[in-house]
Amino acid sequence: MIFSRRAFSLVELLLAVFILGIGIIGISALFPAGIAQQRQANDDIMGPIVADNAMAILRTKLNPEWFGTMEEFGSADLIFPNVSAPVTHDSTVPGDWEWKRPGFLFKKMSTDPNIDERGAIDIFSAYYTSNQLGGTIGTSLDLSKIATENIGGTGASAPLFGIPYNTRLGIPPVLIFQSERAYPNNYSGAGKKKRPAYYWDCMFRRFAGRIQVAIFVYRVVDGGGEPRDYIVSQGSAALGTALPPLPLLFDLSIAPFSPWKFGGLDGLPLTILDNAKVLNPNPATTPGNIPVEQSWQFPGQWILDEYNTVHRVLTGRRTSKDGPVILTRPVPAHPPLAELFGVTYTAGTTVGAVRADPGARFIWFIPVTDPKGFTLVPVYASVQEL
Repeated sequence: MIFSRRAFSLVELLLAVFILGIGIIGISALFPAGIAQQRQANDDIMGPIVADNAMAILRTKLNPEWFGTMEEFGSADLIFPNVSAPVTHDSTVPGDWEWKRPGFLFKKMSTDPNIDERGAIDIFSAYYTSNQLGGTIGTSLDLSKIATENIGGTGASAPLFGIPYNTRLGIPPVLIFQSERAYPNNYSGAGKKKRPAYYWDCMFRRFAGRIQVAIFVYRVVDGGGEPRDYIVSQGSAALGTALPPLPLLFDLSIAPFSPWKFGGLDGLPLTILDNAKVLNPNPATTPGNIPVEQSWQFPGQWILDEYNTVHRVLTGRRTSKDGPVILTRPVPAHPPLAELFGVTYTAGTTVGAVRADPGARFIWFIPVTDPKGFTLVPVYASVQEL
């Protein structure tokens, strides 16, 4: 007896391919998520390592005694000291000053082909100060290619054009080159084997008589997320070309924002659900991109406030329709201790002789893009003593 065997029909074959395709799509969808998780885990491990490496470099090049006080230059400590309406900060221990960014150089000045000052940070803005005072350090400095925290200061004998320095010792010409702020830092141009995976920038503060350093670690990536060569570029016209571009400074008192206070949105710590939320604009009907100066709202951002507290964004906003912004932990209380705020206060609720928690008004962070459109990915931020 002859038996005939029936082959698969086209419908059955298509159905099998369809089922197989669904399975492959499901499996392939796991790969991007896995890559992102692996990259995040690597950042979590490498961020503190890069920050410690940055501190080691700074400690070999800087001495805390080289830093001075604002009073040496006949000035109080100011926020935005280079604008028409500077803001006086809450009083602290005499001689202390708020977080300040070092100056940047954006043009090659040396004739030595092995020295490239582009993107270097000038800790005390020595080049610009020398240029303004008729010195020799910065005589060939292109003033259109510099950035410094203080554009001009007070005091006829010693105007301040950067981070306060010890006037008895003179201004130290300390440069940290772009290649030194790359990690691994064995790459400095074309022909090298590997691009740096991370970069870092820093700020300084005199707090309780000691010099503190804030380190911001970040990656610079291309469209595919791969590392790329990078030199810090001059700030945009909108954000000020004369100001240091990194880290970026934002004033939280600008409406519709509000200073971050203990207790969350309502200022009441007992209402636990909102304690980690910070005020941000109401979602817009038509979403738009978050401006660069507000990109502290992005998920995963690392933020430093004026109380030396490092925050991280857990749930953030990428467009104006997203929200709310939730931090990984609630904003801590800022007790008005004498060593932080003195005994003077302005109008408002007071506790004894000092005012209640004024909240964090100023924050610093790494923006998601720089003026030239490079994508910056914040990785880590820390505060250490020099």
